[in-house]
Amino acid sequence: MKFNKPIRILSKALFATAAGLCLTACNAEDRSGEQPFAPTVENVDGIVEGDSCTLTGRVTASPNSTLKSCGFAYGNDTLRLETKSEAPTTIFTARTKPLQPGIYYAVAFAENGVGRGLAADTLYFEIR
Repeated sequence: MKFNKPIRILSKALFATAAGLCLTACNAEDRSGEQPFAPTVENVDGIVEGDSCTLTGRVTASPNSTLKSCGFAYGNDTLRLETKSEAPTTIFTARTKPLQPGIYYAVAFAENGVGRGLAADTLYFEIR
């Protein structure tokens, strides 16, 4: 019976540790049944200013995963570029590099921990 006291102390310590882990793992909102997905994003607007365009997009959903980046893929039949917003937010803007005269396309994108989502539509703009 010499080991009775150390066993009680050890069992209390294990119980306290288990209780602490349970409390820190609990969250006020139970999302355990939800699956994370890549973001849903849409094009909003493109405003041509001289030889570049300021593009605006909107993230409509990013289920159970934090946004990591937002931006636009843009170009024409011979040019493929990307521009990213300064910070990943629900409404985001990004500016193209200076472009030669012509018609260009832009598609908004957003990335989270699951993947990359692209806008379903394409925005077209013209540099004159």
